[in-house]
Amino acid sequence: MKQIGFMKAYGCVVLLSLFSLIAKAQTDIEKEIFRNDTLKATGLFASDSLKEAVLSETQLSDFKDKALRKTKALSNYISTIGDKAKDEVQRNKAIDLAVGLFMSEDNVVEVSSLNSNENKRFKIRAYLNKIKMLPYKKVNIEWFDIFFSSNFTRRPDGRYEAVATIYQRFSGVTNEGGIYLDITKKNILIIIEQDTIETGDKTEKFWEIFLGDIKVEETQKG
Repeated sequence: MKQIGFMKAYGCVVLLSLFSLIAKAQTDIEKEIFRNDTLKATGLFASDSLKEAVLSETQLSDFKDKALRKTKALSNYISTIGDKAKDEVQRNKAIDLAVGLFMSEDNVVEVSSLNSNENKRFKIRAYLNKIKMLPYKKVNIEWFDIFFSSNFTRRPDGRYEAVATIYQRFSGVTNEGGIYLDITKKNILIIIEQDTIETGDKTEKFWEIFLGDIKVEETQKG
């Protein structure tokens, strides 16, 4: 009887160990599936280095669409930041979200005015804060006709870059009722670079797109 009891107990231990191994195998399989799906979506593998990895034309086309969405998002944030009817919290949040679209806070935005022959340059956060503090009673900033003026090209460092062009319509109403209007053509540098993602205990590389410096092409009366 003791032997039978021992065999039953032993059998239970074996079964528990087997179930544990099956569960672990299932977990490992799920992790591998997730890893492969992630890599399939990004088109890269862990062995790819920044200089070795090359994006296909289809991937670059997808990134163009994503870049346009980010550019339109920036347009919406700028509109919110400049809108004095919005509350302080909402405008400050828009500043943080807009900065997050750029490669870094060191990216520069060039600004122009019909009242000056000299363009000025500000780091992105300083530029957005300047929009927030413009000395007008009412401000309206609208971007339109957004398009890619160049295709993506691969840089020596392995990153990709292209230029998107936008037209900005600016109007400001002073406390005295005066109105300032202009339309500015701007070029935005678009950059694709590799980032990393954690999948379990592994770190994989993937591509992400960011906005870079913004330069003024020309400014005309609105």
